[in-house]
Amino acid sequence: MRAQLPQCAPIATAPKFSGRFSLLGWLGQKSLLATAEIRGMTPYTLTTNNRETNLSQFVAIERFPKGLLARVVCPSIGQREAPIISSEVTEALAAANMPKGSSFVLEFSGVTMLSSMGLGMCVDLRNRAEAAKMKPYMTGTSRSLLDLFRMMRIDRLYTVVHGRDELGNILG
Repeated sequence: MRAQLPQCAPIATAPKFSGRFSLLGWLGQKSLLATAEIRGMTPYTLTTNNRETNLSQFVAIERFPKGLLARVVCPSIGQREAPIISSEVTEALAAANMPKGSSFVLEFSGVTMLSSMGLGMCVDLRNRAEAAKMKPYMTGTSRSLLDLFRMMRIDRLYTVVHGRDELGNILG
């Protein structure tokens, strides 16, 4: 015979939802806010619009006299990161107004893992750089990433740069 558990009064009444996931999202949001209030913290929300702050959690884009450098700062590029990086770099390429023949450098010094979405992102960014009349370069790849790029023949789409001096000459 099963022992019956006492019924607990609900903390808050949940609004009517059509789907299970929206209810779970509402409950998760309420528990996060309650935890923040208990600990004496002020709850806040992060803005999703990175254009105001010019900061990104996945890519840092720098403009140089002869080109644009996109430094990927996340350790892995997967299904979530690839479209975000691609859209931010695409926006920067469109806004840069670089002269014909300038350079686009994609730096992977902090990346350790790359999924198929990341490989597709590399191809997409190369095509967009070519459309902007920029020459695509790749730098900062680890040995395992360079082997992956060679196996998938993506290294043929970019000029691979190995040294800081060469990179300085490219970007000016």
